[in-house]
Amino acid sequence: MFGLRQKLSLGFGGLLAILLLVSALSLVVLNRYSSALQTFLYENYRSVDYGQQIKDSVDQLDAAARNAMAGRVGSDSAIQAARDSLEANLKNEAGNITLHPREDQLVAELIDTWDQYKPVFESVTNPSTNMTDREQAFEHLHKLSAKVKASAGEVIKINLDNIIVGDGQIQQSANTARTMMYAMTAAGVILAVLFIMILGRTMLRPLQSLTKSVREIEKGNLDLVVQVRSKDEVGQLAEAFNSMTAKLREFRRTDRAKLVRTQRTTQLSVNSLPDGIAIVGPDGKVELANDAAQKLFGLRPDMRLSSVNTKALADLYRKAVTERRTIQARGYDSAIQIFNGQERFYLPTAVPIIDEEGNLAGVTLVLADVTNLRKLDEMKSGMLSVVSHELKTPLTSIRMATHLLLEEKVGSLNPKQQELLIAAREDADRLYQIIENLLDMGRIESGRGLIETRRMRADALIAKAISDVSAAYRDKGVTLESDVADDTPDVLADPERINHVFSNLLNNALAHTPAGGRVRVSAGTDDTNVQFAVEDTGEGIPNEHLGRIFERFYRIPSRSAPGGAGLGLAIAKDIVEAHGGTISVQSVIGDGSRFGFMLPSAHTNMASPSPMSIHT
Repeated sequence: MFGLRQKLSLGFGGLLAILLLVSALSLVVLNRYSSALQTFLYENYRSVDYGQQIKDSVDQLDAAARNAMAGRVGSDSAIQAARDSLEANLKNEAGNITLHPREDQLVAELIDTWDQYKPVFESVTNPSTNMTDREQAFEHLHKLSAKVKASAGEVIKINLDNIIVGDGQIQQSANTARTMMYAMTAAGVILAVLFIMILGRTMLRPLQSLTKSVREIEKGNLDLVVQVRSKDEVGQLAEAFNSMTAKLREFRRTDRAKLVRTQRTTQLSVNSLPDGIAIVGPDGKVELANDAAQKLFGLRPDMRLSSVNTKALADLYRKAVTERRTIQARGYDSAIQIFNGQERFYLPTAVPIIDEEGNLAGVTLVLADVTNLRKLDEMKSGMLSVVSHELKTPLTSIRMATHLLLEEKVGSLNPKQQELLIAAREDADRLYQIIENLLDMGRIESGRGLIETRRMRADALIAKAISDVSAAYRDKGVTLESDVADDTPDVLADPERINHVFSNLLNNALAHTPAGGRVRVSAGTDDTNVQFAVEDTGEGIPNEHLGRIFERFYRIPSRSAPGGAGLGLAIAKDIVEAHGGTISVQSVIGDGSRFGFMLPSAHTNMASPSPMSIHT
């Protein structure tokens, strides 16, 4: 009994033998044909070349004769070179006569004509010959030249015809080789078809049966058993296939039980969590949801997330799928409000599930209950507002008192008293500014902080901001420059509020840029928005602080320049977002920082300006 390897060796070995035989015969015939053709073409090419050079040499000699008749003295060396070239090529042609019978006769005529040409040429070019004899000799020379060129041209034509028509012996060899190759090709095809038919019956049919069985398994039919009809490798493969399906049936049974246990355990675990948990597949269908997610948000297994009433969840899911990162709602004001007997607030977070190959397996939606945290935040803000309001009145009195004392309205002061009062006034002014910021933030959060937007030119906003701080920049020796693109559109903005943003950013840049540094204010467009930027060459901000730079009361420790209460950037962020824009920061230690904020252009909102409330 032949195995699969022996069958393959027999089949492909026979085809290899046929291929080697045909190839060997083809090489022999082609080598003979190539050698004969090469010799034939080379000899004819040489004769064509000799004939052409003979014609060229005769043309040179004719030109020399015409110059002599015109009284112009030609170069003896050039004439001698032309004669030598003609005789050398004539000699070479005489030794390279091909198989054509007329070529020998033409070469003899060329030699005879050349022998007649030489004395006549001497008479024409000899200055001592009288003019009458020279004219007769020149006329005779013209006839001999034409005869030489005609004979040489016929030699060229004969050899060119030989190249085109081809030698009969080479043609006969080619026909014989072609016939033999056709015969061997036909024999090879017949044998190959026989081998294929044999292999098809002994190998392909069992493999086709096995392929059909594999496709049945692909459909989930693990109860299929393949019939084993041979003991070769295909039969062994069929036995291994039957063993594999038996193990798969066992794995399916155990995996189903394990999967059921895992699903029940997972469901019980997430149901015990107070927060809403839901797992959404890549197709947007809810695969798993705990009791809180089902009761509060209507997230039930097998339903599409797009059909849920809460649009924010679908937007959060799409963003997590697109960006492949955890997406969390910004701030407590972005929390979803739910009424279920009482008012509750849930802050949604979307966490993408990435498998080992980097593919998206789904998204986990976490709906954290932040009701108590939101209340605490509101209480903190309210308390700050109340405390700030209560402190403002007595602080105003203290500031007025220090101003009156410094103006010496109630008596003169000695230098030490003036120094102490000046320090007290500066601290009181700083405390008053902090209270004003706290009250401003309280008005923003309560919705009472209105902005009056109107159409403004970007360069006008920047020019106003620069004029306010230019003196301070000059005093410190920091260069302040602006760059506004020509195509920058207008924006809808409250000039006072946006000037507050610029003031905060420019004062921060000045505080952290050493003398000799540079600060650049720029504006550009990206079709729908206007991008403002304040870039400095200062000390930069460490990476660990960039994520919290816009938080309230956050100050970077160990800064070289004195800082405020950490409210300026937070208020700037609230103002920019109230205009429908965004603010960001980029920084590298030692290379400076770049604060940028984006506002919608006036072209994107052609409605008349109207007051709007600032919310965070």
